[in-house]
Amino acid sequence: MASLGYVKALRRWRVRWRATDRKTHYVFAGSRVFLEKSQAVNFYAEIEAQEKLVRSGQVVPSESIDVVVQNFYKHIKRHTPRTQDHYRMVIRLFTESLHKSVIRIHQITHGHIQEYIYRHNYKDKRVKNRTLNAHLTVIKAFCRFYSEQFNIANPATKVKMLTEDPPDNRFITKAEYQKLLDVAPPLAKNRIIFLANTGLRASEFASLMPNSLYGRSITIIGKGRRRRTIPLNKSVQAILPHVQLGSRKALIQQFSKLAQKADIPSFGPNALRHYFGTQLLLNGVPIAKVAKLMGNSVRVIEKHYAHILTADVADATNVLDNL
Repeated sequence: MASLGYVKALRRWRVRWRATDRKTHYVFAGSRVFLEKSQAVNFYAEIEAQEKLVRSGQVVPSESIDVVVQNFYKHIKRHTPRTQDHYRMVIRLFTESLHKSVIRIHQITHGHIQEYIYRHNYKDKRVKNRTLNAHLTVIKAFCRFYSEQFNIANPATKVKMLTEDPPDNRFITKAEYQKLLDVAPPLAKNRIIFLANTGLRASEFASLMPNSLYGRSITIIGKGRRRRTIPLNKSVQAILPHVQLGSRKALIQQFSKLAQKADIPSFGPNALRHYFGTQLLLNGVPIAKVAKLMGNSVRVIEKHYAHILTADVADATNVLDNL
């Protein structure tokens, strides 16, 4: 039985509903709040009609967006806390952008998704396509989740990803790397050597356990819950007993001060990860192996290191002159 009431704490009108199809045991349930009473009353009347249909077994309507969102949050529990926070933020912004009349998932269209991206792009011209694509990735995952769950059309399939500008990444040169080692105190120096020779992300470094810092390799669970093993070269093995782990924030603060001391442009932990990938590629390590060591796809490596790969093949056709 649907119910309609005013919630003083929220200063909103709330409609709750719950009905069960006795034949299929399908449960049609949820709640939604409204600022205006007229909106709540109209929705209440619609929900009551839907409840009657469910109880009679005549129809199984699509779930409410609010209910599906909560189920989606349970679905993404397999991701890291940081990724979950990003997913929740995007889904909250997307659902809030929908018109108040759009209350169930089958009402979402590709136009709603395109309008969301357009509004973000129009409101702030500084938003890069890479950021918008990150939002699109989440929305597409959400739409794919409920379309498979309820066997309905996926509106996101009609929405194409945006063309991105080349990544603007900070790449540390060999000369800058040497300057850092020359001025860094022991704690910072060991961290720099470790990150530059393993290619770990700051979050991966922070999640290491002290007892993992031994042997000839380390195995980590990286982005996307992907497991990878990184062999440790002699440079890393020599400093392992002296490496002190730290948070991402601690690394950023430490490296910021160190950049000033070395008189080089500011850099973060990710710059050392790029140094790792750059040096491997420049020294002839196949791109597939670099991708595996860094926990990325070959496509991502090609995108981020295009300038290196282009230079690598610049004179490749010269061998044909001798044929």
